[in-house]
Amino acid sequence: MLALQEQRWRALVRRAFATSPFYRRQLAGLDLDRCALSDIPVLTKATLVKNWNEIVPDPRLHWEVLERHLKDPANWGKLLHGRWMVSMTSGTSGAAITIPNDITSVDWNHAAHAVRNAPTTTKSSTPKPALFGKRPVAASFICSSAPSVSAALLQTRPWIGSLFCDYRPISVTAPWQEIIDQLHEMKPAILIGYASLIGRLAQAKLDGTLKLELPAVGGAISTGGDSLTPGIRALCREAFGIEPLNGYGCGESLGIARQWAGMDHMVVFEDLAVFEAVDQNEQESPAGTLSDHALITPLFNTALPLLRYRIDDRVRLGPPPAGWPFKVIEELSGRSALTYTFRTPEELIFVGTKFLNVMEHQPQVTAYQFRQTGPNAIECHFVVQPHADTAVIQFQLEVSIRKCLEEGGCANVSSKVIHAGHLAPDPRTGKVEQNMPLRE
Repeated sequence: MLALQEQRWRALVRRAFATSPFYRRQLAGLDLDRCALSDIPVLTKATLVKNWNEIVPDPRLHWEVLERHLKDPANWGKLLHGRWMVSMTSGTSGAAITIPNDITSVDWNHAAHAVRNAPTTTKSSTPKPALFGKRPVAASFICSSAPSVSAALLQTRPWIGSLFCDYRPISVTAPWQEIIDQLHEMKPAILIGYASLIGRLAQAKLDGTLKLELPAVGGAISTGGDSLTPGIRALCREAFGIEPLNGYGCGESLGIARQWAGMDHMVVFEDLAVFEAVDQNEQESPAGTLSDHALITPLFNTALPLLRYRIDDRVRLGPPPAGWPFKVIEELSGRSALTYTFRTPEELIFVGTKFLNVMEHQPQVTAYQFRQTGPNAIECHFVVQPHADTAVIQFQLEVSIRKCLEEGGCANVSSKVIHAGHLAPDPRTGKVEQNMPLRE
């Protein structure tokens, strides 16, 4: 696996050196046939945006061209010049940027997901197209109010998924009752969407608002885009009798990892990308420790060659499971870039992922959101499973968050914990953002 991975990243490096003025400067002096991947300088989002037109090989994909292309909603989900999928990142870890993907790269991503839908964990299994039989209905929740990756993946290659399932899109930004009504009409066997949305659907099933039964055989729930908390897992098991399977990706690298039946953790797509968990000095994190951030090198997207691109996710990698050559992600602690700036009046910086450690110990909390409400104030809004003791959980959160702030050097920051019936998603992305620091 590592030999194949190296063959692919070296081919990408040679191509980047041959076609990109930026990479000719970055890679100058390196022996591209013998250097280690760690010899290549890290690429940050700021550097990517600043040097875009020197990084992207084809002038038809220059920054101003893509910006103009996506200004027209009629272009969303359509291939640019018949060969590039163009979409926009959600901006969860900073400013949203436009990303072009070779359609070949998109096809590899679809194929990798298809063969990892195996009935056992010890082998891959190429699915059989349901050419003449009845295909299971899959409700795929997409963000249609922006040129999102979720919508583009479904719209640019609709025929691939339709070989195996009857994919039907539902907009995550649609009114809640409209979402419920569409599910009642289509009666899907499979749900695919943000974990926060799936959690809310499970709540609706338990309170009787949603009348949907997923089949015990062939039924599935696949999540991604935000955190699949222990509370949401428990809700899905209670409401639908199905264990949800987690997924992990970003706009810059479509598929990074996913979980499938019988496995406890997500498995990294090491045939599609090189994924490095590193410390503050860009060195490999010691085994069993949580990284400071991660570096991703997508191996098939030559439209936008990204070599050791920094993403601000904190991960702990583990050894491959039995029968597979791919490492697993034992822990994914979210966006380290989501930081709070408090003034008490001195300026204090607090990393939002510290709150994740608090919430991991609250399995009855199904959704939560930290909101900075002033220069030195923060609120935690939370939703719990039905029949949970809200008062006890609220008290525990108050104590834990207070301790978390004090240990983070923010003892003078006031905190408040509020129980909510549900949390409203962001109207643009459809996600329930977990950290909402004040913007300058």
